Amino acid sequence: MKSLGILSLLVIILPSCSMWRGEKGQKEILTTYNNLWFKTNLHHALVDSQGQPLPHLFFDLNSEYVASQNEVTVLISTPEGSKDGYDIDLSSGQRFYTHTYCKQDDIWKSYSGPLYRPPYSIGYIPKVLDQLGGPQKVIVWSTSDSIPKTYKTNYQKVRLVGAFVEQNCLIGNCIGKNNWLSRLVFVGVDVNDPDLAFVSSTTEFKKVIDWEKSKAHLANIDGHNTIGENFYPSKRIGELLDFHEAFKYFKKRSIILTNKELKNIQKGCHDLYDLFLEEVGKTSPEDQPATNIDELKEKLKLRALMKKKKLPVGFAQRLAHFTGKYFKEITTCEKFIYHGNINNSQDSYWFLSYLGIYFKLHKEGFYFDCKNQSWRKNELNEDGKLIFNLPEDIKKCSERDLDLAMNYLPNFLEGLKSSEHMYKFIDYDNQSYGTHNKIYAWVRIKNPRFDCRKNPNQEIVKKMSVAPEDANWKPRQVKDISDELKIIE
Repeated sequence: MKSLGILSLLVIILPSCSMWRGEKGQKEILTTYNNLWFKTNLHHALVDSQGQPLPHLFFDLNSEYVASQNEVTVLISTPEGSKDGYDIDLSSGQRFYTHTYCKQDDIWKSYSGPLYRPPYSIGYIPKVLDQLGGPQKVIVWSTSDSIPKTYKTNYQKVRLVGAFVEQNCLIGNCIGKNNWLSRLVFVGVDVNDPDLAFVSSTTEFKKVIDWEKSKAHLANIDGHNTIGENFYPSKRIGELLDFHEAFKYFKKRSIILTNKELKNIQKGCHDLYDLFLEEVGKTSPEDQPATNIDELKEKLKLRALMKKKKLPVGFAQRLAHFTGKYFKEITTCEKFIYHGNINNSQDSYWFLSYLGIYFKLHKEGFYFDCKNQSWRKNELNEDGKLIFNLPEDIKKCSERDLDLAMNYLPNFLEGLKSSEHMYKFIDYDNQSYGTHNKIYAWVRIKNPRFDCRKNPNQEIVKKMSVAPEDANWKPRQVKDISDELKIIE
């Protein structure tokens, strides 16, 4: 599997990727979505009801950066004036609903007006990752209504005029502390808006845009953190930076993925998923239940021979062996590269899906305690190390433990609805406020609190389904005649 070596490029967050070059951008007003990304390998693709690959909104277009005019192509996730907020899932490349906006006051007490729907559009530059490893965000202003009308089917050409630093507090109260996470966010205007044709710098931008009002919206409308009944800021927005100053910082610390690099990463992750299915997911002879004494003798003989050859015996050992070798790679692939194809093989898709969220949760601070048979939050011990280290400690888990982990997963995820972040499986994002796009992926959503007189989000989250409704984990514990005979290997 030569291409598995490519994954090291992605695991270290691609620090050697090429800087943004001045590409010869096309001058069309709009560019319709392509669907090339998922055509590469239909075994790992998101397809429509006719089996045709769907567009991947983040990887199916070049940024088309025009250096002489600071113009770039942007994917809009949430249009100006939207009553709902949306995000982009990187693996499926689809928009999905995150929350509904409601009227709030400025938690920083710097702006006196009400803060409600965004007076700007929120977008991302295709194939570009920011300093935190997420899509490079761009806030876009326009005086026309073209973006709200066309964003679902077209990319937008934007002229970048500046940037600001967005700082995020992940939990609790970060005021006076240095645990804010920072990323650069670009500011731009609609290239096709004649009223903004003269805007090419922050000085000109401030002449037509109320930056203080926009800054207050950026800091507040996605919600806050809470401790008990008290609200605390979750975002802090810096002052506008000159574009050229910001661009120098961007080139040093952001990741611009070329088509060649992306194809290599995609191929490496596809090979890893196939290896996972072959070495772990596929039912092996020693997994087959013995229904009589003769079959049991042959099974025990086979398992003894495998132990002698120091091969993993049974599903739990195969999974532990794979996890020990590829935990970093598989979790990184899960973030960026879509696995399986529900239309092609449901068994393969659901195997990768359930193990995908299992790995994701362990990567992001949770673990399944096989000894006490419960999901828990991973903490640091007195030596500053995590209580549970999956690549090592999964060796202590049996098939029965792993089955319980998957069976207890829906209730655990339901409990996380009251946490800072929640996880949910989206099939078609079919809420009345959803995109209705086919996604078939697990997503992680920040679960902020809203200081609104009338907050619809509490009821929405309460009714929200977090686990797949049309599939269950295939049990891996084998029950056969050895259980009745109480034979212990």
